[in-house]
Amino acid sequence: MVTQHDIVVVSDLHIGRGKNRETGRYYRLEAFFYDADFLHFCEYLIEDARLRECRFKLVLNGDTFDLLRVDHDTLSDQSLREKRYGPALTPSVAASIMRQIIDGHPVFMQALAQVLAAGHDVIFLPGNHDIEMQWAHVQAVIQGALIDEVRRQGDEEQERSAAERLQFREWYYYEEGRIWIEHGCQYDAENAFQFYLRGTLADREEAIHKAEVDMPLGTFFQRYLYNQFGNITFLVPNSRSQFRYFRWLAINRPRLLAHVATVHLPFFWQIIRRIAKTGSKAVQLRECHEKRLNEMVETSPLGEKLREVESYKRIELDAAILAKQAISRAAKIAAYVLLAAVLATGLWTLGAQSIGTATFGVGFKALLFVGLNFGFLVLTLVTMMYFLLRPSGPGPDPWLAPTAKKISKILDVPIVTFGHTHDEDLRPLSLEQGAWYFNTGTWIAVFTPDSLMPRERVQYTFLRVQGSNGKLEHWSPGRSKSVPVILIDGDSDPKERVVAS
Repeated sequence: MVTQHDIVVVSDLHIGRGKNRETGRYYRLEAFFYDADFLHFCEYLIEDARLRECRFKLVLNGDTFDLLRVDHDTLSDQSLREKRYGPALTPSVAASIMRQIIDGHPVFMQALAQVLAAGHDVIFLPGNHDIEMQWAHVQAVIQGALIDEVRRQGDEEQERSAAERLQFREWYYYEEGRIWIEHGCQYDAENAFQFYLRGTLADREEAIHKAEVDMPLGTFFQRYLYNQFGNITFLVPNSRSQFRYFRWLAINRPRLLAHVATVHLPFFWQIIRRIAKTGSKAVQLRECHEKRLNEMVETSPLGEKLREVESYKRIELDAAILAKQAISRAAKIAAYVLLAAVLATGLWTLGAQSIGTATFGVGFKALLFVGLNFGFLVLTLVTMMYFLLRPSGPGPDPWLAPTAKKISKILDVPIVTFGHTHDEDLRPLSLEQGAWYFNTGTWIAVFTPDSLMPRERVQYTFLRVQGSNGKLEHWSPGRSKSVPVILIDGDSDPKERVVAS
């Protein structure tokens, strides 16, 4: 009897350029420092599979590599804008950056090569930080490096079979009646691409890539703003995290926040205006996306169900829309501030006049006047502290879990898993049918200054699927084995969140 293969899902490693060989230090924007841990994790998976006499597929579910959060000061000697923000990601530039990322993380590539050499599969899916993984130019760089590493580790037969077991999927990984795997950015309005399928876009002229059409809001901010804060910041997957980061910066590094605002915002608004002018470039993206979607519908056993899944994407906030809304939002904020200033001035003037016309003695009037000013100062400070220290909003993942429920229903799969949010999660979709949603979190440090969760800042989370049962676990280097992820019922959704077991 042939044992059904296991599936192991990891997401959001956000691997950058690694170490600078000239200085011996990591590049400023590197976020992944866990190559050795990942190697031991893969060795554990291989040994566990050997003992149980089964195969597994290791699925890297998007944002494995980070082509947005990369130091570009040494990558381009062209315009000032390219030196500051990096060149547009054309196929050739993306392939060049991927080559540097791989060169900076040889141990990580050794780990994947060991999985392939041991007879298991490695499957790459794209995310919003490495959507360029759909391009053959980028895939060739990864494949070449992995096959070379397999050649160094094994014989010629292993090299040939490894090439067959290395796969690149441009959207999702699906097994009938078992699992649907997708990065999940398409169901986040701040990070969704209107035209996600862009593998054939690599054959178009470079102008369409340099125009940076269809850039999600999260991608825009990561490249043109967040990278400028350097290595003190973590990745910013959504606006719920943005508020926490800016609040932390305002309290702890106000000078840095002010410096970035004064130096970069003049460029920032000019870039928004340029990206907002989509023109004919958007038509070409639409053509590439719709053509590839039609091909997938015709060739996939899922057929028209793929269109239904694709329709769940939330296209509401991209850089072009931001440009159109920026002026109106700024005007509203200015109006609120002006209204508050007028009201405060009016109240203060009224209070001062009342004190001035009172029949009290001069000393008592002075005391009242000091109290009036002190009261307004306290009110101002309390208001400022409220906006700085107030809770950062609802918990993670307001849209991904509901979308997972829809996908589970129309595709009839018991497991739907996403990444993207950097928050590991586990929710029942249908207790009657035994369907579950999993989010595999991230392998990099997470920013949780206001959290009392009993968890480490870095938690190597992954999903292990055996048969039709999934377990959300994390790799523990200290124990040299995997252990269950800690999740606790939340006050806001006690019926949806459950404890991992």
